Amino acid sequence: MKIFLVNAFYSGMYGYLKSAAGRFFPLGLGYIASALIDKGHEVRIIDPETQNLNFSELSDIFLKEKPEIVGISCATPSFNYARKISRIVKENSSAITILGGTHPSALPDYIIKNYQEIDLVCIGEGEITMCEVADALHKNISWENVPGLCFKQDGFVRFSTARPYISDIDTIKMPARHLLNLDMYYPNAHYYRHKRSATMITSRGCPYSCIFCASFTTLGKKFRAHSPQYVLQEIEYLYYTYGIRYIIFNDDTFTIDKKRTTEICSEIIKRKLDIEWYCFARVDTIDYELLSIMKESGCKTIGFGVESADPIVLKNIRKNISVEQVKTAFSFANVLKLKTLAFFIFGCPGESKDTIIKTIEFSKIINPTLAFFNILTPYPGTPIFKEYYNLSNNSYNWDNFVTIGLNPVNINKGLSISELNKYLYIANKSFYMRPLQIVKIISHITSLFELWMLIKASIGLLLQNLKRKKSK
Repeated sequence: MKIFLVNAFYSGMYGYLKSAAGRFFPLGLGYIASALIDKGHEVRIIDPETQNLNFSELSDIFLKEKPEIVGISCATPSFNYARKISRIVKENSSAITILGGTHPSALPDYIIKNYQEIDLVCIGEGEITMCEVADALHKNISWENVPGLCFKQDGFVRFSTARPYISDIDTIKMPARHLLNLDMYYPNAHYYRHKRSATMITSRGCPYSCIFCASFTTLGKKFRAHSPQYVLQEIEYLYYTYGIRYIIFNDDTFTIDKKRTTEICSEIIKRKLDIEWYCFARVDTIDYELLSIMKESGCKTIGFGVESADPIVLKNIRKNISVEQVKTAFSFANVLKLKTLAFFIFGCPGESKDTIIKTIEFSKIINPTLAFFNILTPYPGTPIFKEYYNLSNNSYNWDNFVTIGLNPVNINKGLSISELNKYLYIANKSFYMRPLQIVKIISHITSLFELWMLIKASIGLLLQNLKRKKSK
């Protein structure tokens, strides 16, 4: 069966920060493609944003190739693009359209009810579901016999039984990276290392309860990890097959299991793999010993979600970390001279002008290399969305559900969007316009190309910040 997997357009969400944005191989589609290829299907991945394909060219592809199934992956701010792609598919072929990703998994019945161009929604992980969809279509089996789907039947929205999460993710085949040219992909400017790079996911599921995170809608809450042996097999495959020397680990939290993380690092050292890498961690999952072996194995940059310096705000968003843990984590990382990224969120429940100012000052106290200030985005599926939004209203502009946009949605009744934008402007200016901070940032640059990427990113941030200033 001929199956196309399409990554919805996404860069429009960045605004002026597009100059700093990376392009990442669509790992989710890569995993699904591998599963489908293993079942004997003819599979093509289309990443129109990266391949510079416009909607007219997509139309020509569907008209000429006539796929039987088109799977489209999207997040909330790219949902409208996914809808448009679905309409193009219907106009140019007889293919079944199926949506997957965080947004469809969070709102499956809403999507099936309101958008006729979408035949199916895949809820959660897609590897097994997509294979069974292809089998059901070939054998003319009802969708209700395929777990993990939402669909319309006899004019009514229906659900099949829930799809269990894959318990042993070592059984999942590595992503079909050979279907796309990896030279098209590169990291965001803030962790670019000017080396041939690739992304990996070594675990699925997040056991934490932050009210703003939607990743559980596709990957669940139970932490499921690849074994160190599987991880090293994939690293070596990238290293020797593609010449990859820089890896971005896209796990929600790479350091949840200290023993596993240590084993992965030890094996990288033992096998003398000359790589550098980045990961995202929580401040309560690391210590000096772990960070030390991470650095020895090639970790150059690490990101931490700090969110706020106010204990009440941290409690309200169920972050379950303390201000002291944040200080300790950054102290360890700074002593080891790691490049550190600190992520903050303004506009959380309980947020006020005083707590924002407190957070801005705190960002300078913990002394990260880079700080990222955003506005809380209530993504569908999250507790914060369910508390503040009613899906009977079909007028939401999903394009504005983006943390870094200029017209973000806002749930904080005490602070307007213009006020939040003002504080984002103040935060960026206060943090970055310090001579010592500029010196610290430059100290982590290892090539002229990285310097150029930093300049591009800085210009984008400046333009975005000036736009925010005008919104006051």
